[in-house]
Amino acid sequence: MTLEGKSTRRGFLKQAGFVTGGTALTGSILGSLGASTADAATVTWDQTADVVIVGGGGAALAAAIEARHAGASVIVLEKAATTGGSTAISGGLIQAAGTTYQKQYTKYQNDTPEKHYETWLLEGEGLVDPVLIKDQASGAPGNITWLVNLGMVVTGLYGACHVPYLDKAGVMADRIHITEGGGAQLAAILLAGAKAAGATIQTSTEVTSLVTDATNSVIGVKATGPSGDFSVGANKGVIIATSSIDHNPEMAKALSAQQYWDITSQQNFTAPTNTGDGIRMGMQIGAALAGFGGTIDYEFTAGLGGANSSPQLACVCVNGKGMRFVCEDATYAYIMRAIFQQQAMHKAPAYLILDSKGVQGPASPWSKSKLAPAVKSGQLVKATSLLDLARKIKVPAANLKTTMANWNRNITRFGRDLVYRRNTQLVHINKAPYYAYKPVAANLGAIGGLKIDVNAQVIDVNGAPIPHLFAAGMASGGWIGPYYPGSGTAISGLVHWGRKAGASAANAAV
Repeated sequence: MTLEGKSTRRGFLKQAGFVTGGTALTGSILGSLGASTADAATVTWDQTADVVIVGGGGAALAAAIEARHAGASVIVLEKAATTGGSTAISGGLIQAAGTTYQKQYTKYQNDTPEKHYETWLLEGEGLVDPVLIKDQASGAPGNITWLVNLGMVVTGLYGACHVPYLDKAGVMADRIHITEGGGAQLAAILLAGAKAAGATIQTSTEVTSLVTDATNSVIGVKATGPSGDFSVGANKGVIIATSSIDHNPEMAKALSAQQYWDITSQQNFTAPTNTGDGIRMGMQIGAALAGFGGTIDYEFTAGLGGANSSPQLACVCVNGKGMRFVCEDATYAYIMRAIFQQQAMHKAPAYLILDSKGVQGPASPWSKSKLAPAVKSGQLVKATSLLDLARKIKVPAANLKTTMANWNRNITRFGRDLVYRRNTQLVHINKAPYYAYKPVAANLGAIGGLKIDVNAQVIDVNGAPIPHLFAAGMASGGWIGPYYPGSGTAISGLVHWGRKAGASAANAAV
């Protein structure tokens, strides 16, 4: 299914010079969703709770449970007709280091949260907040235990595919916990936990603005639901847990070029209600942004870089000039970032080049019965020679021939990839007929959101906390870098920052 061009229900105003975290965004977008000011002493609310949570996905439900366990009353407001959000349609995988499950299912008996932190820090490429990811890595084992106590069952564990610059760092390990029933069951467990804890959950209810007092402290929200418009007062705090800008082309165009590419030309598999509403409401009252630019992109058909325990496709990836540019067995989002960048740079698609052995290999999605239909439909381009293939995919023939010759020569002489440090499928690709496949991104969400501190409190553009405003999950930013560092990172983050936001809001001073 393709979910392209989904727009929000409210238009946008372009306002130049809005500053987010010290960086001016020319033509930055602030929507008609926003904020209104009220006198906290005299305002009349239709409903009140200690903690009001905007959104009903995994992060929101984790926050609701934690806030209730801390003794706060909680109202959850979800725009969709059901809770769960993108968590419910995810794989339900979660990363953590040093757990009993990791020791049970893997060879990594001495892995630690500190090594997990170092992995995420390096994969952040200098663009993540070290304090946030250290806190998340440290809290991850306890979050597994917390989920298991709610009813989650861990059935196995595997590792992400490698990142070439991490191969010698000694910090990567198998940390991806597989959960019974995947994301749907995880979302159901969190919903049951929130209900059992006593949270009030209202679906088909869209929050339309934050309400602040004269000091810019958040005191409640305005919303619209099945019975019309109403207001909800928050005695202690409001938590924004509305995910990121997954289906918002205007915000993506301004904040995340790769997400814009995904929305306008690729496949999008996130909840269609993820339109950045909470992020814009935070921006309206001066919240800073963090972490924008990356995406959770997985190759839709070939499945590049899915798991280190799975066979990888025997192929070479070339750009529009016929030149190789990436390690083909790296983790999936690392590969897709490079593909996006090359396509933008050359204004031409990238291709996976396979021969007759690779196209029928153990990792290939084109079994014998599927090969001819894939060629007939145009999904695969088939050619009798490399020169013929170059002509058909419109890349310079000399470049493609040189690229493939260099690959085969290195395999013959050295048995390894000297250029991009590929580790698997170090085989010759030289048996006609040849095939080319144009990769398609399956977008699983945008990276980036409201800037938070270690207590999940939202930070304004001057670096100060916004009183009584918190953010969690993919609506918060700074804990994932410019590409997604492997399956289970998002669920790890939404549970961690959901719990932190819930506890912080529940314990906020009145």
